[in-house]
Amino acid sequence: MQLYMVRHGETLCNVKGVYYGSLDVSITEKGEIQADWVGKMLKEVRFDRVIVSGLRRTRETAERILACQEQSDIRPKWEFISDFNEMNFGAWEGKHYKEVKANYPEDYKAMAEDWIHCPPTGGEKFTDFSTRVLNAWNRLQFGEDERVLFVGHGGAMQCIMCHLLGMDVTNIWHLEIKQGTYTRFEIIHDFPVLKGMNLGE
Repeated sequence: MQLYMVRHGETLCNVKGVYYGSLDVSITEKGEIQADWVGKMLKEVRFDRVIVSGLRRTRETAERILACQEQSDIRPKWEFISDFNEMNFGAWEGKHYKEVKANYPEDYKAMAEDWIHCPPTGGEKFTDFSTRVLNAWNRLQFGEDERVLFVGHGGAMQCIMCHLLGMDVTNIWHLEIKQGTYTRFEIIHDFPVLKGMNLGE
């Protein structure tokens, strides 16, 4: 199985530097350019499946990637899986970390000291988030010859990549996933091999 993983294109929340895991926002003009760039790099890949989260920024990115492909009578199967949504930051959604630090000092301090077990105010614990994502991933079944496009969020992709590489999910910060690039895995008999990361940078 050939797995192509792409982080969604830039959003206005990226530009503002705010928490926005569960906010359903669109990609910016720059995000569209990033998606088009990935699409041009992958224009000759015939995808059998497209997997996105339940949030529009992943769908919009995937649509632009596929729009760059040569016309074919074969259309990939789309799957919208909300369990692949980014981590929910609760009351911190849409706020810059400086605002969060000022308005929720105790929760901010607690999460800074133990980000694995302490959730944002009213949001998800990382342990719950990573479990949600990996449970959804493990429910998927792939054919040996399938070519899969997975367009997701940075945090969810980091969790899946850690899993594929045999690493504990708490190692996510060792993986920087950039927008406007793609990562490719080859999975043969359930054995994943990383063929390239942040390709096209």
